[in-house]
Amino acid sequence: MQEKFHVFVIEDDKHLQKMLLDYLNHEFPDIEISLYKTGEDALIDMNLNPHLIVLDYYLSQYDKSAMDGLTVLSHIRQLNKSTRVVMFTGQEDPEVAAAAMKMGAYDYVVKSSESFAKLGDIIRHLKGHLVVNSPAFNRKLLIIVLIGILMLSVLLLFRH
Repeated sequence: MQEKFHVFVIEDDKHLQKMLLDYLNHEFPDIEISLYKTGEDALIDMNLNPHLIVLDYYLSQYDKSAMDGLTVLSHIRQLNKSTRVVMFTGQEDPEVAAAAMKMGAYDYVVKSSESFAKLGDIIRHLKGHLVVNSPAFNRKLLIIVLIGILMLSVLLLFRH
C-alpha cells in the first residue's frame, strides 16, 4: 500500500487555515493534512516526516513570542533536509523571499487570488514525483523491463 502524501500547514490565521484545509481537502481528498498555528508545534511532529510543509512567514497572531517562518525553516532544515517547504505568505519582501530560497525553501508563494492554484500545482507535481520514486512503482517498472527483455529474446531466438 502506498503511503499517503502528508502535508503540514503552519498558518496562524484561523480563517486562512480553514480556507487552505477546505481547498486541499476538495482538490486532494487522498492526502493527509496536519494543521499548526505555530512552527514550534509543527517541529514537535517532524518525526511524522511530512512530504510538504506549507509555511507562513508571520506566525505571531496568537502567540507573540512564536518564531517567524524563516526561523522555523532553519529548524526544519536542521531536522530534515529533504522535506519540501513552501513559504506561503503575504510577505512580498524580495529579501525575505531570497533568504527563504537560500535556506532551502522549495518555493515562495505570495498570498493572492492565484496562490491556492499555485499551491495545488506544486502538490500535484510533488505527488507525481513521489509516485515515480516509490518502491512499488520501481518494482512494476523493473518487471515491465524484464518482460520486455524476455519477449525480445524470445523473438530473436525464433527469428534465427
